[in-house]
Amino acid sequence: MKIIQKAVPTNIITGFLGVGKSTAIRHLLTTKPEGETWAVLVNEFGEVGIDGSLLRESGDNKQLYIKEVPGGCMCCTSGLPMQIALNLLLAQSQPDRLLIEPTGLGHPLEILQSLSAAHYRGVLELRQTLTLVDARKVSDSRYTEHPIFRQQIEVADCLVANKADVCTEGDFASLAQLAQELGYQGEINRVVQGEVKLDWLVPKAQFQQRLFETAPADAEPAQALLETLQAPAQGVICRQRQSDGFYTFGWIFSLGSCFDFNGVMSFFMGLDVQRVKAILLTDKGWYVFNQADGVLSTNALSEGLDSRVECISEHACDVDSLQGALQSLIKPRSI
Repeated sequence: MKIIQKAVPTNIITGFLGVGKSTAIRHLLTTKPEGETWAVLVNEFGEVGIDGSLLRESGDNKQLYIKEVPGGCMCCTSGLPMQIALNLLLAQSQPDRLLIEPTGLGHPLEILQSLSAAHYRGVLELRQTLTLVDARKVSDSRYTEHPIFRQQIEVADCLVANKADVCTEGDFASLAQLAQELGYQGEINRVVQGEVKLDWLVPKAQFQQRLFETAPADAEPAQALLETLQAPAQGVICRQRQSDGFYTFGWIFSLGSCFDFNGVMSFFMGLDVQRVKAILLTDKGWYVFNQADGVLSTNALSEGLDSRVECISEHACDVDSLQGALQSLIKPRSI
C-alpha cells in the first residue's frame, strides 16, 4: 500500500438535491490539470449509486479514482462509512486533489468536522467548500426553513448560484439577503450547467478553521496509522489502551480472513461493552458492524482493505478470551 507523503488539497462540493453538484464535478474533471491524479468520494442518498458511474465518464480514468458511499448521509453512523471509503480511496489513489460530494440531504458541517479530526491532520488540507444553490428556491419556505439547506450556505467558502440562466435578478437578490443572514460575506458566483472555475478550489477553507486550531498538537496523524496499522501476513494484531476511565481494544486480522456472519452477529450482541465498530469480510461479503446504546446495526460494503474490530468499555475485559472467540469465527479456507 502506498503511503501518503503530503496533505491532499480537499474540497467539499455541496448543495441541495438537484442543484447540479455532479454536473459541476464533471465540469471540473474536464479542466483537471494534465498529469494530476484526482480522487472523488461520492455520497448518494439512494442505494444504487448512479453518480459514480457518470463521473467515471469524465476526464482521464487512468488518473481518476472514484468511490461511492450509497444509502444516506456518509457522516452518519459515527462517520464509519465515510472513514472507511475515504481511507481506501486515499490509499489506492494517492491523489493530487480530493473532491467530496455529499448527498443533497447530508450534513456538511458534520463532514467538515470529520475531515478536521486529528487522524486526518497532515493527511488532508481543507480547501474551499463550494456550495451550489438554485436561487429560485430561496422564494420557497420549504427550502429556506430546511436546516440542511441553511447549513449548506452557512459552511460555504464559495457560494455558487447554479442555473443562473433561468433565475431572475430578484432571485439573486433574495439569495444574497439569505446568505448575508446566515453569515456568508463573500461573492456569489453565477454559473450555468455547473461551470465552476478551477481557481475556486485553490484557497484554503475559512469556515470552522477553529476546528484545526483547537485540536491537540500531539494528536496522532492518519499517516502514522496508514504506515503502522496494516494487516499481518498471518494471525492477528491486537492493540489496547486505557485512557480517561475507558478501555479500548481492537484487532486487525490477516488478509483473506473470512468470518461467519451469523456467529459475528451473536458475538457482538453478547459483548458487555459500550461501543463496537468493525469492518469484516464475512461469508456474506464485506460488512460494517456498529453497536451503540445496545443496538447493533450492519451495512454491506462493496469492498474493504482488511478486517478490523474495535471496542470501548468502561471496565477491563479478558482481551485474550475475546480474541480467541473472534478467531474461532474465522471460516476455514476452501482448498
